[in-house]
Amino acid sequence: MLNSRAFLYLGLGTVVVLATGNAIATVVNDWQAISAAIFLVGGALLFFNLRRSLGDRVHSEPETIDRPGLQKQLQHVKQTIAKISDLSSRQDLMQRAEHIASNLEKNQFRIVVFGTGSAGKTSVINALLGKTSKDSGKTAATIGTTQTAQTYVYDAERNSDRDAVQKSKHMRQISLVDTPGIQEMGLSGRGRELEATRLAHAADLLIFVTAGDLTAVEYQQFKYLVGLGKRVILAFNKTDCYLPTDLALVEAKLAERTTGFLSAQDIVAIAAQPNPIKVRQYDTLASTSPNAQPVKEWLETLPPDIAALKERIEQILSSEWEQLLLKNTHLQIQALKREAQLALQKLQRTEAEKVLTRYQVIVATTTFANPLPALDLVASAAINTQLLIEISRIYDRPFNLKQAQQTASIIAQSLLQLGCVELATTAIATCLKTNAVTYAIGGSVQAIASAYLTHIGGQSFITYLEQQPHLPIGSSPMKNTLHEFCQNTFRSTQGDYFFTNFVSNILKDQLHISAFKG
Repeated sequence: MLNSRAFLYLGLGTVVVLATGNAIATVVNDWQAISAAIFLVGGALLFFNLRRSLGDRVHSEPETIDRPGLQKQLQHVKQTIAKISDLSSRQDLMQRAEHIASNLEKNQFRIVVFGTGSAGKTSVINALLGKTSKDSGKTAATIGTTQTAQTYVYDAERNSDRDAVQKSKHMRQISLVDTPGIQEMGLSGRGRELEATRLAHAADLLIFVTAGDLTAVEYQQFKYLVGLGKRVILAFNKTDCYLPTDLALVEAKLAERTTGFLSAQDIVAIAAQPNPIKVRQYDTLASTSPNAQPVKEWLETLPPDIAALKERIEQILSSEWEQLLLKNTHLQIQALKREAQLALQKLQRTEAEKVLTRYQVIVATTTFANPLPALDLVASAAINTQLLIEISRIYDRPFNLKQAQQTASIIAQSLLQLGCVELATTAIATCLKTNAVTYAIGGSVQAIASAYLTHIGGQSFITYLEQQPHLPIGSSPMKNTLHEFCQNTFRSTQGDYFFTNFVSNILKDQLHISAFKG
């Protein structure tokens, strides 16, 4: 928005331009002068709008992520978690918060190896650790070999830049995480894929392993993870299975597909577990004969070819370690914050709706028992005011009596403007006529209509506290927002099914309206 000085300049400029245009039009009496004045006003508006836009760009700075800031964010998340009344949810979320704090304190850096089933993820882990498949993870050609996540310690002193390690306040720890494969069949396969994706979300550095050109599923997952802000290395594995010309074509295709969101140097070609080659041994004297038969032949295992991958990992660890660790910690805190807020909001809504249900019955009972319609309005207003006070306390935004009265008045005005009173009365009466027992209860239409209007107002207020909790009370934005929420709530409650259930619940509550008839 324009600041006050910009508004002042714009106002003065507009007055001057209009006055000048008016004077010229008076003397010349030509529409061109008026057009010129309008053009100048438009130019002034454009100028100030451009100035505002450029000013916003200059003054808006990117968010700084550092350790004190992350600790402060995590503390705020813990405060939100502490408000969750459900013990199991609170303990789970708090444990995760402590885990994030511990990883940050210990400089725990997670390198997650991710990809489709049997693309060679475990072989990559084995090669990076300098072990054979017998020493660490099991490898096979069958999809689903890695059933659960496996975590291994990666020696930072041996595999990373020693100077970078020494500069850290704490000893850096690196974990290599082998994940289940994606794109597996069946319910269990889907579960393993979700686990792999969860681990990828927690990665500080992600190694995405593929055995060729990216499939549609691989490309979708790859771009999604990059979009989350993950630092990714694309490892093109099993290159020993390709002819040199085909290998170059696949590498070019990978570079083309990832143009715009992945650096070319982050695409590395490797052969983590090359296929063995057949070796034949001939007799020295008979080897010159065209019909010579080998004395012995065997399959010889080739060493892994992952030098390019190790080099790229070490470059990233030496230059981007702290940045990646802080960035991923920030992402984890934000994800935990959203989850905590959703959990808290769910519990708050459940509690608020219990209060709302109780007050609906109170309003219906009071309206039914009151012989004077004028007193019904006074009583309903007082009850709805108290309802808003109780709901606001549940959402940790307590309203005083004056604020609640003002808000209740805004909701009542919105309901009147929307015509909810007449429509509700008609709908309730129609619903009651379909049941002879409920129709026989005198005063039910007015009572249940009052409860229904309380329901709309209460639900709208709950939505308001969840989505717009900081608008000034009584302000135009608040009035407009509450009016919109009332309108949406009213529309969502239209229909015979809703009214039938609503009336049934009111009449079958512990405070039966019929008990007050005599």
